[in-house]
Amino acid sequence: MRVNGSSGVLCLLLATAASIGCSSAPAPQAAAPPPAAPAPAAPAPPSARDTASEEFRKGKTLALAGDADCARLEFQKALEAFRAGARPDDPDDAAFAEQLWQGVLFYDSLSDSQQSERPPVEDSRDTLLATENAPAPTEAQVEKAKHEVTTAGTRTTFDIPVVVNDAVLRAVAFYQFRSPTAFAGALKRSGRYLPMMRAVFREEGLPEDLVYMSMIESAFKPNAHSRSRAHGFWQFIDGTARRYGLRKTTYLDERSDPEKSTRAAAHYLRDLYEMFGDWNLAMAAYDAGEGKILKGLQRLAATDFWQLSSGSYLRRETREYVPFVLAAALISKDPANYGFDVVPDSPLRFEVVPVPRSVDLARVGESIGAPLSDLQLLNSELKSRVTPPGVAPYPLRVPEGSAALLATRLASLPPAPAAHERKTRAKKGDTVAKVASRFGVSVEELCSANDLPRKARLRKGQVLVVPPHLRASKKAAVRTGVVASATSRTEGEIRALPTPAAAVTRADEVPPFRAVSGPAADPALAPRVDIPASGFTTLPAARSTASTKTIRYTVRPGDTLYRIAAKHGLTIDQIRRENGIGAAKALRAGSRLTLTLPLAIVR
Repeated sequence: MRVNGSSGVLCLLLATAASIGCSSAPAPQAAAPPPAAPAPAAPAPPSARDTASEEFRKGKTLALAGDADCARLEFQKALEAFRAGARPDDPDDAAFAEQLWQGVLFYDSLSDSQQSERPPVEDSRDTLLATENAPAPTEAQVEKAKHEVTTAGTRTTFDIPVVVNDAVLRAVAFYQFRSPTAFAGALKRSGRYLPMMRAVFREEGLPEDLVYMSMIESAFKPNAHSRSRAHGFWQFIDGTARRYGLRKTTYLDERSDPEKSTRAAAHYLRDLYEMFGDWNLAMAAYDAGEGKILKGLQRLAATDFWQLSSGSYLRRETREYVPFVLAAALISKDPANYGFDVVPDSPLRFEVVPVPRSVDLARVGESIGAPLSDLQLLNSELKSRVTPPGVAPYPLRVPEGSAALLATRLASLPPAPAAHERKTRAKKGDTVAKVASRFGVSVEELCSANDLPRKARLRKGQVLVVPPHLRASKKAAVRTGVVASATSRTEGEIRALPTPAAAVTRADEVPPFRAVSGPAADPALAPRVDIPASGFTTLPAARSTASTKTIRYTVRPGDTLYRIAAKHGLTIDQIRRENGIGAAKALRAGSRLTLTLPLAIVR
């Protein structure tokens, strides 16, 4: 369906709002109880500027929280509300329209910049495997779990040995009463991957219910990363990943690919079973290492996992690992019985297009009308939003039904910007945050490139890989997928939102917008909203403002050039030029930067 004109865009956006379900939108304030005195005269209805400012404020809050889709809907409401009551011949309204439009552009592009890269790595085990400080379930909760396991009876079957003992019951109760939200989230995400994982295990001749190990390992999050540098769906460390054929380069990490990592896990588990002849011991060895389990069996003369875990030889994590896997299997096969009213996500459906050169996923999304987030989910092995250079062809996954369209438009896509990996040696006193700040990258990017936990301690001389900058073009102002018909875009154009002229009245009813200087409105008429005038989006010259002001900014711990640029509506290059910052110059906490900001006032 193709939608033309601002009215068509509004209809589509409002229809989208119903499907998105913007639960994070700011809730309206409850009305105060009426005073005992006679009610005063009814206040004047809010002006167009009042309404637009309030809707903009909601959108700004959502954009800063990272909810780009819902923010965009609030921005659309702000523009439509102002257009409905604005006066085209009023210079103040024209100035307000310009400032409102540029504020929308800034916060909309800020949302995109926050989501353009691969999501930060996360440690999922703390929530799905009880930590040392996690409160244990009470005896009453364990009894309730026992009753529900008994109630389930023989309704479900398993192809791994499921023993229901005290350790397993405590794990069931932990998920029910100590970590229900985290488990429900993992259960929901499991729908995307479990059918594929089961098929892989079936092909490899393994019990299919071993897939629930992935729930404990990663909660089905592609970027899960542990403190011991394990990564991905099955939490492989570097050495084991290489042993089972998983690649890790500057541009990709196959531990984050659901199918490749599952097949590697199947091969590893098959080897462990051949070593121990017991699936519980194989699972324990997957967690603790085969050497640890072999030594324990010999030292304690144990014959199975339960004997081995009865003492203190194994760490608490390994003692609880098998019971938690069995608990996850019990609940996942009959979630309603345990109080989890969760509808799993649909399995990922995609087609594969051979891509002959490195391309930007954002550009691919624009060409086929697919959100960048969908492409990143389907291609979760990619460390950034570009396909690896020198890998031709790269098998790019695209949403089902879009392969043919991409094939016809592939030749017209611009090549992805070149990026070069750098290496550095940690200095005495360096932290991850200091090194990240020195090179203008985020802590998450640096940790991901080096398989480091966020709070890793660096030793002097340690070699670190500094990831390349692979961020979006600053001209791509609106994330793809909001408007189905936006498959092409000219420089500075945003099809998902009206032009500044349309903010005053419909675009086909007025001449092109002419910037007007002067006060926007009487401050008494509307609340003031602080909006930077421009951000990452490149606007046509006729829509830009010339007035600026200069401020001094003090660098804070953990700051990067990117974050400072995003906060103030500037680019990294602008900050570098104005402050003489070279590519390798450190950005130190406490240092002062000169920032030249565009002026804008929107009330």
